[in-house]
Amino acid sequence: MREAIGGSVLFYIVIPIIIVFVVFIGFIMRYASTYRAANYVITQIENCQGRMEDCDNINMQDITKNVREKYSYVTPKISPNSNGIITPICLPNGSGVVYRVELPVEFDMPLLGGIRWMTVKAETKTIPDTMCQ
Repeated sequence: MREAIGGSVLFYIVIPIIIVFVVFIGFIMRYASTYRAANYVITQIENCQGRMEDCDNINMQDITKNVREKYSYVTPKISPNSNGIITPICLPNGSGVVYRVELPVEFDMPLLGGIRWMTVKAETKTIPDTMCQ
């Protein structure tokens, strides 16, 4: 009888540790996916020098689609008008502009719904001779 009680207590100690470990690994994987997606968006903006409409017919809808396919990052609807499209923020900086992308790290839990723990922020270098629109 003593062995059965000891085994069940050990079971109650090991299972929560495994659950915490699995949640931690899931968080790391989701954060890495979001970080890679933000860097991809920033790279595309820098390659086009901030002029998305003049650059090989690339627009934010195409970039958002590529982020979903390449990095498995599903963009949440941040506002009702965004339709899940990533929208960079334009910040004036001296003689140029800096674009910032903020992507939330979001988990979709079965009983809890979408949980946002943090936001990944990435910025371009200063792009000269460009104005915010």
